[in-house]
Parts: sequence; C-alpha cells; structure tokens
Amino acid sequence: MAETLFCKNTETFAESLARCGVKYHFAYPITPATDVMKRMAVILPKYGGKMMQMESELAVSSAVAGAACTGTLVATSTSGPGFDLMQEAIGFMCGADLPCIILDSMRVGPGDGDIVGAQSDYYMATRGGGHGDYRVPVLAPCEGQEIADLMPHAVKLAYTYLTPVLFVIDGVTAQTTETTTVPDYHDYSAEFDVSGWQYTGTEYHPKRALITGSYAHEDGYKMNERLRAKYEVIREKEQMWKEDSIEDAEMIVVAFGIHGRMCRDLVKKMRADGKKVGCIRPVTLWPFPDKAFEKLPASCRQILVIEMNHGQMVDDVRLAVNGRLPVHFFGKTGGDTPMYTLREMIAETSRLMGE
Repeated sequence: MAETLFCKNTETFAESLARCGVKYHFAYPITPATDVMKRMAVILPKYGGKMMQMESELAVSSAVAGAACTGTLVATSTSGPGFDLMQEAIGFMCGADLPCIILDSMRVGPGDGDIVGAQSDYYMATRGGGHGDYRVPVLAPCEGQEIADLMPHAVKLAYTYLTPVLFVIDGVTAQTTETTTVPDYHDYSAEFDVSGWQYTGTEYHPKRALITGSYAHEDGYKMNERLRAKYEVIREKEQMWKEDSIEDAEMIVVAFGIHGRMCRDLVKKMRADGKKVGCIRPVTLWPFPDKAFEKLPASCRQILVIEMNHGQMVDDVRLAVNGRLPVHFFGKTGGDTPMYTLREMIAETSRLMGE
C-alpha cells in the first residue's frame, strides 16, 4: 500500500524509483544527489534490486547502458559535473533505443562550480547534451509529491518510446524535506513486451547486433529519421504543464522547479492586491509545452520568466510566444542565495506592471 513519508526529496526520488520497479541503480557520490544512492543502497534489496557504486560517472553511464540492454528497469542519479561525463553513453542509449531513468540534481556551474542549487543545466538537459540529433524527455517536478506522482509516468515514457527519461531538480528542491505519499510497489516496466529487443543471449533467438554507427551512410540516415519520427510523436503527445489564473491575466509569470512552486504564492498574493497575474509552470522541459502559449488571453500584455540561471528556458518561452508579446527575464545563480525570494519575485513583477 502507499506510504506517507517525511524525508528529503532526494530520498523521495529513491523511494519512488524502488517502488516503481527499478532493479538496478548505478551511481557515484556527488552533492546534492548522493542521498539518492544512499537511500537506494538500503531499500532496493527489499524489492529484489541492488545499488552499485561505480568508480566514476563514466563507469556509471556504461553500466546503465549495459543493464538497459537486457530490458531491465535501471536508473542513475547525479549532478551537473557527473551529468557532463555521462553524455556519450546517454547519446548511445538514444541511438540504440534503450530505456532508463536519470536524475540530474542541478547545482551551480560551470566546472565543479558550487554545491548550492541552480537550474543551469537546462540547455544540456533539453538539447540532448551530446553530439548528434537526439532528445530525451525531461521532467521537472517542483516538490516531493510531484516526484512520486510522475515516476510511474516516467517509466511508461521510457518503455513506450524506448528512451532515457531525465528528471531535473534544482538543488534547493532536492534538499527540501517535506511530507510525501509514495506509491505501493509496482513494476511498471513489466507492462511492456521487451522480448523483441532485449539482449539475453542467443539460446532462444538469432544473433542480434546493437549498432549505432555504420559504414553505410544510408544506415545512419535511417537511424536519424527514425529518431526524428519518434521525437515528433513525443513532442505532440507528451507536453505537460500547470497553469494558474491565466484566464484574465495581464502578466503571466513562467518558472519551473522551486520558483515554479513559489509562483503559486506569488499569484495568490498579487491577486489579493488586485493585480491580475497568472502563471505557467512547465512540467516537461522537453517537449517544451508550446501548447500552453498558443491561446494566451487577450488581456495578457507581457510575460516574465524566472530562472536560477543566466537565461535558458527564456529562449523556449520566446520561441513559443513567437513575438506576440514581450518576454522579460529575471534570473540569478551562485552565492549564498542562488534563488530569488518571493518578495523579490513580487517586486519585479510589480515593477514590470508599472505599479
């Protein structure tokens, strides 16, 4: 049965992975994601799985790819510097149509940066991260309960489309402790027939070759066209977002993660003061929820994008709006206070509204 826990959201992520059927979790310690592997080491054996600490993130991503080849539900967790190192294997998994679940608990960069929270991995997460034309579905929960609620969906995305699925959680959200109801155990991957592609030896089927490159140019073209077609389906069917009070809004605030969560209070407080403000919170960063911006209310005069970076998601908002409205940016990262307070967010929104 479902269980209500009071723990860090990194630990909620681990609990949700285990209870949704993950059998193997490979990881290397890195703040602010280490709590995931620590929790998995304790709980995963209870569900018939195992957590293995590898010698590096390169080894982690290779192990994830190898385990995914067998059709087994596998996962990893890391932060920005480790996520950098995993890109080659993630690109390989996309080309090879291999499912897995990945967490990037984002922190300040570039380089080793700082361990405080940030949202500076947006480009790397939503643009593929490595070379070539590929994407991965990217989920951006803003709280522990949403992590738990999205996990079954993430597994189904991974096995429906045979792709890595990435969670991005800013380090502030990751380290927040709160109450969450996590699901009962259910192996969601078991709902999918993997016999046509899993690699288990040749005793019961002919030899299979797993190749993402070729000496024949036509083969490379076919692979990329296959991926293109898959991504078009994902783009059309899998956009997710939350919106609040946009029907008559004169200003719409767009944010994800911790600032997206704070926007609920921003809207409530500004509405109480008679200011017509609404918000859109992307839940999928890729596919980006363009549909949320297709029919904005006639009352809307401008959009404010708030991020814990120097301006990344704002590019996708501007592409979605396509010049119909001015799009402003309000961003910050690094230091003792890498995020804006609710008071600062309200002040900037009010300033732009001329009040």
